[in-house]
Amino acid sequence: MIKINIVNEKILSANQENIIDLLKDNFNNAMLNKLYFIPKKINKNIINTKLDNAEYISKVLNTLNFYRNKDIRQMIRDKISKFEEETSYQINAGQLYIIIGLDTTTIYSIKLNDIDATVLLLESTNGIEDNLDILLAHEYTHFIRKQIFKQDIFENSIGERFITEGIACNYSREIVPNKDDCEYCIVDESTVHWVKNNMTEVEEHMIGKLSTNELMSDYFYMFANITKTGIPARTGYVYGYLKVKEYLENNNLKVKDILSMAWNEILYF
Repeated sequence: MIKINIVNEKILSANQENIIDLLKDNFNNAMLNKLYFIPKKINKNIINTKLDNAEYISKVLNTLNFYRNKDIRQMIRDKISKFEEETSYQINAGQLYIIIGLDTTTIYSIKLNDIDATVLLLESTNGIEDNLDILLAHEYTHFIRKQIFKQDIFENSIGERFITEGIACNYSREIVPNKDDCEYCIVDESTVHWVKNNMTEVEEHMIGKLSTNELMSDYFYMFANITKTGIPARTGYVYGYLKVKEYLENNNLKVKDILSMAWNEILYF
C-alpha cells in the first residue's frame, strides 16, 4: 500500500488573490527542503522569478481548479489499483509526496531518511488527467522493479537504468496510447528525433560500460555535459524506451510480461 502525502496542502485552496503568497510559503517549508530544494539542488531564486510570470501563475491556477473538488489521494489510489490489477503486481509499501508550485520537474524518486520516496509536481500535469496517468504509470513500474530486484535500480548500472526507464515509458504508452514518444519519455521532440537518427553513436558511447554506472550522467541527468559527449540530455530515457518497445513488439509481449526480467535479458549487443 502506498502512502500519499500532500505537502503545503493549503495551496489547493488558492485563488487569484492569494496564490502568490501561498507559493512563497514554499521557500520556508522544511519538508520541501528535504524533498526538493536540497536533493534537486534547486536555487530558490529560480522559483522566485516564476512568481512574476503570469503564464505560469495561470498554469498553477488551472491545475488547482481541476483538482479542487476531487479527492486527490483517492484518485491516485484508484489509478494505482488499476495498474496493480492489470499487471498482477502490487506495491507492498511506498511513499508518494505531492508538491505544488515549483515548476522545474515532473516526477522523481529520492531517498528520504533512507526510505524510498516518489515526488510528484502537481502542476506538471497541467490539470490534464492523461498527464497524471502517464506519470503515475511510469513511477508504478519503478516501485515494482525496486521490490523485485531489491537494489538501486537508478544508479546500479546504465544497463539496468536503460531498461528500468524503458519499461516505465512503455507502460505509460500502454496506459495512455496514441501520444507522441516525447510525452512518454518526458523530453523534447528534438531529443527523440536525434536518438532515432543516431542509434549507432548512442550505442558506441556505451560499449563495455553497460554493467557500470560510469556514464549515468551522460545518458540520464538533466544537466549533463552535452558539449563533451555530443549526446542530448536525457537521451537514456529515449534509448531505453525504443529498445524496450522493440523487444515487446518483436516478442508480442506487454510490459506486465517483462516487469521481472533482468535488464541483460532485454538489452545486449
